[in-house]
Amino acid sequence: MSRKFRLGQSREAQDLDHRESYSGERAADSKRRQRQAERLETGIESHDAEALLRLPDPGPWMHLPEATLVQRYSQWVDLEVGSGALLRATLGGKLKGVRLVCGDRVRYSPTPVEAADPRLPQAQVVAVMPRRTLLKRGGSDDREPWQLICANAHELWICAAVVDPPLRPGLLERAQVLALAAGLGFRVIVTKRDRASKQDTLPELDALRGQDTPIHETSALKGEGVDALRVLLQDRVVVLVGHSGVGKSTLVNALHPDVDLRTGGLTRFGTGKQTTTAARWFPLASGGTLVDTPGIRTLSVRGFDRGLLERVFPEFSSKVLEDPLAFNPEDEAVLEELDLDYPERLQSLQRLWQEMEDRNPNQNVWR
Repeated sequence: MSRKFRLGQSREAQDLDHRESYSGERAADSKRRQRQAERLETGIESHDAEALLRLPDPGPWMHLPEATLVQRYSQWVDLEVGSGALLRATLGGKLKGVRLVCGDRVRYSPTPVEAADPRLPQAQVVAVMPRRTLLKRGGSDDREPWQLICANAHELWICAAVVDPPLRPGLLERAQVLALAAGLGFRVIVTKRDRASKQDTLPELDALRGQDTPIHETSALKGEGVDALRVLLQDRVVVLVGHSGVGKSTLVNALHPDVDLRTGGLTRFGTGKQTTTAARWFPLASGGTLVDTPGIRTLSVRGFDRGLLERVFPEFSSKVLEDPLAFNPEDEAVLEELDLDYPERLQSLQRLWQEMEDRNPNQNVWR
């Protein structure tokens, strides 16, 4: 039975948005619909997500000075040159379509500036050096398979507040996947520790403690645990990730008082107020570099290798990891058979396993 799609035209579902189905229309309508179909088609069968991460050969530009990209805007970027000064730059035409990200090492060429205005670009980025590491998360669909977070970092520190907003173990597991995929060290920074009783042992973190994951309890407002983090930052580039409102900017202020980032509390809905709008690179006088990132709602693991899950969930056997959905987390007999110390981890494994294989949510139906 046919269904009605768009402007009352009756078509089979598998023909919707297929360009050949518009051949009988008037030229103007057909052209408009074909363009829309081309935007919807995502080439799922032959789509190469890694192609979007490849960089042009920087060889011809190696004679130019090198700098670090510390922040990107819509059209401009801020570079940190060798002296530690900031230089605003545009992107050269050769980099059209290349996704630059905070932490990239680039080659730049000075460009003439008509007006002596420091807010105007004074250089042009013409090449990007190969990245040692690249921290990324899954994108929303196959047209944007990856969202880049930071390049050339050494560690990922996931910030989780005790309360306001509450600690969510699921976010920590996702961050662990991202760190493993990027080859980064991984630490959990518990913020606002003064907001909870000392008798509260934070059992939500027990599974990570069992994996010997480094966990640091801090209170940036009271200065607790900050000195230990400052030592760990020596000669390292560390990316801070977490929900809005967990205290990332407050922690940056405690580690780097000269920055004085704006901080925010919670909205009336109990979610954090976002005060950081783009990833920013902060070299510390005491050594090391912090990268503060915007607060996130979730960390998508779409598109990542399922093989990473055996390192995030080492308590599960290979039989479970091959097909976690075959085990019912509501069945007491199943849980007894698996003999899990933390039964809720089975549901977490299932969510990540399923999301890693999700197809494009915006794909057209005939695909």
